[in-house]
Amino acid sequence: MKNKNIIPEQITGKKLDCFETVEFTDAREAENFYVIAKDRLLEVNNWSDVSDIPFASFCLVDQYNQKLNRSAQIDDYVRIDIPGPGLPSSDGYDWVRVENIISEETDKFRQTVLSLRPSADPTNENGDTAHFFKNLATSTILVEQNHNQVSARYAGRNEIINTENTAFTDNLRNFLVGLGAKLGASFPQWKSLVAGIVKIEDNEEKQNHE
Repeated sequence: MKNKNIIPEQITGKKLDCFETVEFTDAREAENFYVIAKDRLLEVNNWSDVSDIPFASFCLVDQYNQKLNRSAQIDDYVRIDIPGPGLPSSDGYDWVRVENIISEETDKFRQTVLSLRPSADPTNENGDTAHFFKNLATSTILVEQNHNQVSARYAGRNEIINTENTAFTDNLRNFLVGLGAKLGASFPQWKSLVAGIVKIEDNEEKQNHE
């Protein structure tokens, strides 16, 4: 695997991995479908539609909390609305920042990687991490085409519950939601997303990229 150095090292806390792959009859078909899967990865606003079982909604925004109707770019923010109690200090939302986007292509191998990290609400002056995990945590989502296979992977690393915010209500909420995530509540969300990224809708979708 060429992605072993792209996913951050697991140092502390919990980690989470999900993986899905589809196989085609030849590399050309896989190359065409990779373009579709890559678009699904980077079109963050459509993640809820891509997921077969959407547990959360995702919105790509700028530093002023204005929606961005385009593919993700480095330093964009993702505003997340998850089920259950929201974060009081950030109007009920969790926030992550697009830390990196990496693309790699060779004759037989293609890969796109989207890296996210918990961040402060960019519109909130207090600077607290607006997420139930500390900003040591990372979410790495990648799409890869290797010969006649296309795969999607989610890798969560260094997931530690964030109970160091200024407000007690934030810390209580983060503890409850973070504990649920560490016990497995977040797995279905990411599993559904990576499965949706490489879901083959029908033959017509592939033909549109030939």
